[in-house]
Amino acid sequence: MSHGSTIRTVLALAALFVCLPAAAQWSAQPGDTVRNAFGPPSGGASTVCRGACGGGCPSSCQEKTTFECTGGDLLRRVRTYQCGTHQGCREHDDCLDRCLQQQAQGFDCQSQCHGEAVESYGFEQATSWATGGGSYDGAPITFEYTRDSPDAPEPAFTCPDDVTLRCSGDAGSCIDGQGSSVAPIFDSYSGTGPAAMHISGLRTGPLCGDRVCGQDPDIEVTGEDLCDGGGGAASCTRFAMEFDYRNADPSAPLECSTSTDSGEGDFIGNIIKKGFDSMPDLAAGSSGEGGNGLGQLLGAIQKVVASADSPEDVDVSIAPLGPDGRPIESQRVGTQPRSGPRPIPSTVDLPASSGHLVVPMYQLTDRSSTAPVITREVRCTHKGVPVLETTVRLHFSGRSARSGGSRR
Repeated sequence: MSHGSTIRTVLALAALFVCLPAAAQWSAQPGDTVRNAFGPPSGGASTVCRGACGGGCPSSCQEKTTFECTGGDLLRRVRTYQCGTHQGCREHDDCLDRCLQQQAQGFDCQSQCHGEAVESYGFEQATSWATGGGSYDGAPITFEYTRDSPDAPEPAFTCPDDVTLRCSGDAGSCIDGQGSSVAPIFDSYSGTGPAAMHISGLRTGPLCGDRVCGQDPDIEVTGEDLCDGGGGAASCTRFAMEFDYRNADPSAPLECSTSTDSGEGDFIGNIIKKGFDSMPDLAAGSSGEGGNGLGQLLGAIQKVVASADSPEDVDVSIAPLGPDGRPIESQRVGTQPRSGPRPIPSTVDLPASSGHLVVPMYQLTDRSSTAPVITREVRCTHKGVPVLETTVRLHFSGRSARSGGSRR
């Protein structure tokens, strides 16, 4: 970067941040432990793990989930990320967060702050940080999250039936009759109010006919079922969530979304997904006469990616146009779109204001990821208010993930 360009960059940043306190920062410092620490929202989502090297809470962080006793029979979930940090990463995140807080129209915060990191620390070092790598300059930062955003309700969990809650100080766990630890299950959201839709008796596990066989979020994908994969019957494994509900408005469906964690095998896919989701509308201002064709193309791809819940659900293909302006299908490249029902439905109709519901789901054995385990977290809202969340772990190793029992 030239000397003149550097001066213009500094002046641009000074003009952008002039209205903010000089000490404004969101990044935690080496060795800190912080809880529910969020930066300004970006792309409609809260920014997390401010000061960690990498986007959000990168996969290089050591992650674990624990539960705390809250009194009575309920538990609080705590997701903990222990992440490497460096002064350059903290400066970069503070740059982004100040820019996002200012919300300067037409100002590309990411390019500006990325450029500053490259100029100050070099391309190779900045690239390593961007992908969650080192180097680091001190003890890791520990980030604890009990909610997804500053104003999100905090989920409460309980132990499954016939399982005992054990508390030791703040730490809580569910212990079965053999003394083994069992994963707690979602119970309710705090602060949603008595008039909102509420569920009870949530169970998630393998599907036996028209019911859930039993609470068991570990699903072995054996392919013994057949599902409509969009191109006809395809090998799959079925599972479901089941619950009672009340205070629903039958005219409005449940709206469900899914996040997927396939481990490092889907690292690039997750980067693409998160990147497109966090960007402003790429096609904005580029349509119409004289519009930017590249911007329109990127905007179209962004909408496809944003409509998917995870990298596995993204279908993108490109075909050149013939003399008649139509795609040449014989030269199309990319993924093959599936026109069948979604593996995890995005909307679920409610037949009455209260009742009992089974929501069937499935996983095709033909999948894009090669990871032996895929974790899918499902969250549902009703009229914009959170209602439930549940997690399934799909095992593709061929070894049973359940502790006994038959599906048939």
